[in-house]
Amino acid sequence: MIRTTLAAAALALAAASPAAAVSQTGALPDSAYITFGGLDWAWAAPVANGASPINFTFQGAYGWRLPTDLELASAPTIFDFAFDGANVPVGGSDPATGANFHVENPARTSAAACAAPWFSDAYSHCDWQDGNGGGLGWSWATSSDVGSEDQLVVRAAAVSDVPLPAAAPLLLLGLGGLAALRRRAA
Repeated sequence: MIRTTLAAAALALAAASPAAAVSQTGALPDSAYITFGGLDWAWAAPVANGASPINFTFQGAYGWRLPTDLELASAPTIFDFAFDGANVPVGGSDPATGANFHVENPARTSAAACAAPWFSDAYSHCDWQDGNGGGLGWSWATSSDVGSEDQLVVRAAAVSDVPLPAAAPLLLLGLGGLAALRRRAA
């Protein structure tokens, strides 16, 4: 009787427990994504969205979404995700999130960006070998994939209304106009 009661209580507790959730809920740091072709790209999971759905509960508020097949046609390669200052060092893991690359490749010689802890309920890693250009001949997951192709997510890259280099000449032109008006008035 006690065993049955304990088993029922354990089952009820398990059913009431929330499902697994992303481990990182803040904004995705610059070290975990790249800007390429006018879009911000993040390596979100080691499997396609159809195999393990991407969680946009938090990152959707920052504009992150699944890429269209047209956007994927000009997607970055794995090597574009490698840069100094990226969140996952060679042969290691992100000290803040544990993000890492499970399937490494000697071709990776610098830190690389993996954003799985911000998007995946099930994974905190990316598979270097599986991505576009990784050696297995695979491409990134498309909207119809349900397998082990790695999943990217995108958002519009931040663009300032007036680029800084263009702001200086505009300021000088405005000051010159004010000087001309003042000279005329004198």
